[in-house]
Amino acid sequence: MPIIALVNQKGGTGKTTAAVHLASWLSREGSVLLVDADAQQSSSIWVKSLISPMPNVVENDPEKLFEILPEFSSRYDFVVIDGPGSLSEITKAILTRCDLALVPCQPSGLDLHSSNKILRFINHAQEIRGGKPNAALFLSRATPRTTLLRESIEVLKSQNIPLLDGIIYQRQCIADAPTQNSTVFQLVSPAARVACTDYQILFNEVLELLCLPVAMR
Repeated sequence: MPIIALVNQKGGTGKTTAAVHLASWLSREGSVLLVDADAQQSSSIWVKSLISPMPNVVENDPEKLFEILPEFSSRYDFVVIDGPGSLSEITKAILTRCDLALVPCQPSGLDLHSSNKILRFINHAQEIRGGKPNAALFLSRATPRTTLLRESIEVLKSQNIPLLDGIIYQRQCIADAPTQNSTVFQLVSPAARVACTDYQILFNEVLELLCLPVAMR
């Protein structure tokens, strides 16, 4: 079953937040395993604290990760990987096994520039694997209706990897979710409901990239 990886060589892009929310969202559709391949282990700590913890594994040894990912894929309906905030052998191992690589990018000049490095890694993996993994960019931690956001969309659309339409905006409820042992899907505030909609739009695009039915609106 599909292996979906959140990858970026830069920290602070919202990678872990997106990985946990994606795993939580997909758990409504089937069994999900979250693989925490980041040395900080933030995503595994987060999912263990949830009211309904989901299966998770911490693994940041590249050789071991390469070996065990196919087994995980055969046992779960979805595998979601929170990759490291670096370009490393772990990232290479993930890209040689995943079906879809998602690259979160903040709308800032430095982030846009640094995204070129992970895109090169993805392109190399696609050359070796005959076009796999499928890949897409998405904007994360964005501020609505700003010139910077508009310019960032233009820059990312010029890349050879598609930019998803769904945007995750900077919201306090998203930042607060880990301290409340939750995701925004379990929170009830008006801001959380808006954040839920943002994630649902983005994640439905993910299902479409995997050629799976768009099940949740």
